[in-house]
Amino acid sequence: MADGKWIDGLHAEMPVAEAARLVLAARFQVVRSHLTLAVESPYKDREHVHQLRVGTRRSGAALEVFRDCLPKKDLKEAKDALRKLRRAAGAARDWDVFILSLEESRALHSAGGKPTLDFLLGYALGERSAAQTRLAEAADKAGPEFIELSTAICEHVHDQLGDTPADSFGDQARIDLGRMFNEFNAAVDDDPSDPKALHKLRILGKQLRYAIEIYAASFPPAMKAQIYPAVESLQEQLGEVQDAVVGTQRLESLRDMARLSIAAEWPRLRPGITKLLHGMRAKVRAGRKRFQAWEKAWTKLQNGTPAK
Repeated sequence: MADGKWIDGLHAEMPVAEAARLVLAARFQVVRSHLTLAVESPYKDREHVHQLRVGTRRSGAALEVFRDCLPKKDLKEAKDALRKLRRAAGAARDWDVFILSLEESRALHSAGGKPTLDFLLGYALGERSAAQTRLAEAADKAGPEFIELSTAICEHVHDQLGDTPADSFGDQARIDLGRMFNEFNAAVDDDPSDPKALHKLRILGKQLRYAIEIYAASFPPAMKAQIYPAVESLQEQLGEVQDAVVGTQRLESLRDMARLSIAAEWPRLRPGITKLLHGMRAKVRAGRKRFQAWEKAWTKLQNGTPAK
């Protein structure tokens, strides 16, 4: 299934309203397609929930890009519906990631780690099932509203309103991406190292990435061939760090709960949990080092290309 990362037919000279119709139609189609699959077949293929989450994010980014071309009422209602779906899909996806980390952990597949693996899988599957129930409820409540809105909103696109409307799609692209690159590069220059700062940079990178996917056709090929992969790489690296941070917090909470509530079983669980925590913390430290390497490559790329 096409997930709509790149959208055919966009070019710098086209009117902004025309680009808006094209982009929004493509982005919303992905959400509609994966919404049903994420509710009906979430365990058959984890990608359904993942693509629903990403699709809602890309759709939200598209609404922000073209907000001046949309009726305020439509914009608000579409953003609200997407937010409900995104949060529900996000909760389910977070547990999918956690379960996957358990499945891939060497420490837990040793003889000493087996009790911990059984304990954590049982707990995580219970949480995942609850998250799926909430996703189905969100789809039942917000899904029909979004489907109706996503079909109608493209018909309600109008020329930009505001004091300084862009002359063309390419004009808007240069303005928007110029601002976003400035914000992103300022965060990179701050040389973040703690998890909160790295997560903030990851969010900026995510916003920039989704905007580049919309605007790339208005720039030289280097934007799509070099700049975008670099931003995408950072987002993936920092995503692994954030997963490790969240996993560490979740595991520390479970560790403390197990010590108190099932004290008799704790000696069997302690070796596996201790090793798992050690591995997650190591991922956070490694992520910081990987960011430093990425930062050097990014500086060279920025100095060597006019795409910024």
